[in-house]
Amino acid sequence: MPTVIEIYLVTQNTVLTARIPVTQLPREFPGGGVRMLRHLFTVAVGLTVSACVVQSPPGYWARPGSPYGQGYYPYPYAQGWNTPAAPRGAYTPPAQASYAPQPASYVSQPGSFSAQPASYVSQPASWPPQSDTYPSQSGNDSPSEPHSARTTFADETADYGIPPTNTLHLHDFDAPTPTHIEGAQIVSTVELRRMMTSEKPPLLIDVIGGQQSVSLPNATWLRDAGVGRHLDDDVQAWFDLHLSKLTDHDKSRPLVFFCASRMCWLAHNATLRALDLGYTNVYWYRGGRDSWQAAGLPMSPVAPPPIDD
Repeated sequence: MPTVIEIYLVTQNTVLTARIPVTQLPREFPGGGVRMLRHLFTVAVGLTVSACVVQSPPGYWARPGSPYGQGYYPYPYAQGWNTPAAPRGAYTPPAQASYAPQPASYVSQPGSFSAQPASYVSQPASWPPQSDTYPSQSGNDSPSEPHSARTTFADETADYGIPPTNTLHLHDFDAPTPTHIEGAQIVSTVELRRMMTSEKPPLLIDVIGGQQSVSLPNATWLRDAGVGRHLDDDVQAWFDLHLSKLTDHDKSRPLVFFCASRMCWLAHNATLRALDLGYTNVYWYRGGRDSWQAAGLPMSPVAPPPIDD
């Protein structure tokens, strides 16, 4: 009969051993072998837990392409289970590049880094705002602010490639318009404001459709002047009657026609009607109310359009 029972637990890198003297079994396990088996089972479980703690992960040292040597890993993974950790060698820092100032490289180089007035100094001829080239479109300008004659608002001079015509536009009144009308003058917002403050201001004719309560200062609202089928219809006779009253039969009186914006054909049609009636100083304010308001200029109450029986 053996005097010692040995239990071996073999893992990948570790062998754990437990020895139990058999001669002591009758004294340590009175009453049978059940308690002995429980004792052996407890020992086996303890060895298994110890192996899990001590054993390195499976295949850890066999993985390919490890960038570090085993000496750089913590000692439980680099050493055996029952051998003391080998002392590590003294750490030697890698050689570092010198960071001492290098006067030859960082000193000012007059030939390369000196101030160059021709390139870096302020150039007043190029940087100040040029209103003639980049006109204001913000709409936040106060009425008292002077503007260049070429300043525009709300794209009032935008060219959509629409050819000029001397016939009435009969449909799609809210559409891009031409940039000029033969026989009439195109007036911008800045030019119209100057004309309105002159000694002989023009007569402003608003031909916008729909309903409104305000318009440009001192404007007269002739709502139906931009509609009709041709230049000898009933609208033309009605238009002739009201223009004669407004101008006191003076066909040289400056007339300015406008509607909503550059996307409105009603003022275009009214301008053609005035030219056909023989008026000689006819202006088309193509930008209309949109450009006027974009310039921050004031609006005034307007009387309702006339109603004829």
